[in-house]
Amino acid sequence: MANLTLAYAASTNSSGIEGRAVCNARTNHWISDDGGGDAVYSGELFLSGISSCAVNMVERLARNDDIALQWMDVGLESYRDQDADHGDLTLYDAIRIKFEMWGVDDEDAINLVELWKKRCPLYGSVAVATADTTVELVSHVEMHK
Repeated sequence: MANLTLAYAASTNSSGIEGRAVCNARTNHWISDDGGGDAVYSGELFLSGISSCAVNMVERLARNDDIALQWMDVGLESYRDQDADHGDLTLYDAIRIKFEMWGVDDEDAINLVELWKKRCPLYGSVAVATADTTVELVSHVEMHK
């Protein structure tokens, strides 16, 4: 049997309002809407999990390697082809990830992103499930204003 250890735990429950759920992780609570509401949608929460993993992990990797990463932005977009036959399992048809970093040269930025791609299980899951996953990177040696 595999030697599994718990990585993270979260739960979600009904709120009593149709189309609105209450999400929980540790002592944190937030609202998620099904669509049409003003709270974050489930797909947006999913994408923000990947982007927050990117920012947190890349900043930690840079700090550990004494790379002067000053600031970064990571954006994600998901796309679905409404006319495609997805079979029994609905997937995204394309994922676009864009990194923008300040205070690092191209070589350091590329190495940090490549290491993140190898280590982030959220990215790995998306990259395996979505053949059309692209990562774009823009780096700026100058500092962020």
